[in-house]
Formats: sequence, C-alpha cells, structure tokens
Amino acid sequence: MNDVVAKINEKPISRNEFDSTMQVYAMQMHQKPVEQLTPDQQKEIRELSLEKLIARELIFQAALAQGLVAEEAAVEEEKRKLIANYESEEKFYETLQRAGMTPEFYHRMIRQDLTVNLMSAEKLKDVPDPPRESIEKIYSTYPDKMVEPERVRARHILIAGAEDNREQARQRMDAIKGRVTAGNFAKLARENSDCPSAQAGGDLGYFSRGQMVEPFEQAAFSQQPGEVGEVVETPYGYHLILVQDKVAERKMPFEEAEDKIREFLKEEAGVKELEKWVKELRQEAEIEIFD
Repeated sequence: MNDVVAKINEKPISRNEFDSTMQVYAMQMHQKPVEQLTPDQQKEIRELSLEKLIARELIFQAALAQGLVAEEAAVEEEKRKLIANYESEEKFYETLQRAGMTPEFYHRMIRQDLTVNLMSAEKLKDVPDPPRESIEKIYSTYPDKMVEPERVRARHILIAGAEDNREQARQRMDAIKGRVTAGNFAKLARENSDCPSAQAGGDLGYFSRGQMVEPFEQAAFSQQPGEVGEVVETPYGYHLILVQDKVAERKMPFEEAEDKIREFLKEEAGVKELEKWVKELRQEAEIEIFD
C-alpha cells in the first residue's frame, strides 16, 4: 500500500495521517469507527478527510511563505494541556505509540495545526461584524433556535473495550457496577475509568443533546439526578453514568442571544472567506492524489 496518499506542491500527506483523520471524522459524524461504516459512508469520510488535509496543508504552506509559524513555546503549551488529560506523560506517549505516531511526528502535527489557526485568524481579522438588523432578523425568524437547550451534568466511568477484549471489559464493568453508589462514584472513576475525565472523578461537566454518542446521550437524559444508571454500551466500551444535575430548556431574551447570533454570522462569513481563499490556493497549487 502506498504510504503517501497525496502530494501538495511536493509535500506528502502520509497514509497514517490520512487514516487518523478518517477515524476522527467517522466518530464525529457517525459515532462509529471507519471499519463499522457502510461503503457509502466510508466513501463520504474518505473524500471529506482528503479535502480537509489538502486545505490544511495549503494554508500551512501559505503561512510559511509569509514567515508565520507557531512559536515553540505555544506548541509545548498545547502539548502540556493534552498530556494533562492522561495519568502521566508516559501514558500519553504510550497512547501515541499505539496510534502509530512518534513524538516527533506529533510535535510537527501540533505545530502545523497551531500555525494553520494563526494564518486563518490573520486572514479573517478584517471580517466585519454583521449589522444589528441582520442579528434582529435572525432572532425573529428562528424563534425555535433562540433557546438554551436542556442540559445535564454527569460523571461517568468508562471501561474501554475493543473487539478482541469486549467480554473482559464487560466483566470489569459488572464488577464495578456491583460496588458503585452515588457516594463513591467519583472515587471509583478515579481508580478505574479509562477516560481522561477519570482525574476529575469522571466529571464531564454540562452537555446538551447531540454532544455525546447516542446510547450515552439517551441514558444520561433519561436518568434522574443522583441516580446511577445501568451499564451503557457504546463504540468506546462500557459506561456507568451518574447524573448530577439537569437544567430545563428555556427561551433566551434578545439581549442574551445577540452576542451568540453575532458570533454565528461572523463565523459563517469567515468560513465563506476561507473557502474562497483555499479555492484560490488550490488553483495555484500542484496537487497529486494517489489514494
């Protein structure tokens, strides 16, 4: 198999980078790994991932041409934030190794991502704020969108389970389920959970519908505060959920919605501006696709 899926002005995009990107979009869009998607879904994810990687590389090259590169201190700070989600730095790098990434490759990837963000922000710094009339029109036209959705705050314990150790993971979870209570939930999460949230006693903070995989979401929103639910299975493994709080949906007054609408319209204009710019970069670039 070719280790290079594309070249952008002679700069290769590796198979490893492409496969990792596909997995990210598969989980975001379908809550499943690529291997579990239908052929049509896999085709959709493949095309999207390639387009995103090409756009990122074009923006990165444009940044380099202008002498714009993320500072080393910023790269190290970003890595420290990510490492903080793991039990130790050693565990973090073990996870990278299992994903087929060397520390050097990951460092370059973080630097590229930060540089792309800097270049995008520079390109969009002059995008104007939308007029107040546009904000008022959005507020009055879409009243069903001008609500703060129902939210829950929950803790969870995750026992990760791949296909080859699913039964073992379920047995571990059943043993925890036999001991867990609302009172000791945080302690057991810190001791047993395979999620980075373990350090916070499994606390996921507040989230609304659409932010979690479907089986997890259904369980969290159907449970009552203070209640430890039944074991929930997702593509990540097995979960126990403790709902701590629920906040009902409410309509937002214009004064609250105004800033959010302004930000939305400005982001929308920014996306269009970036798409136009990337299209221009593509027309000037030499792009070879091998996948």
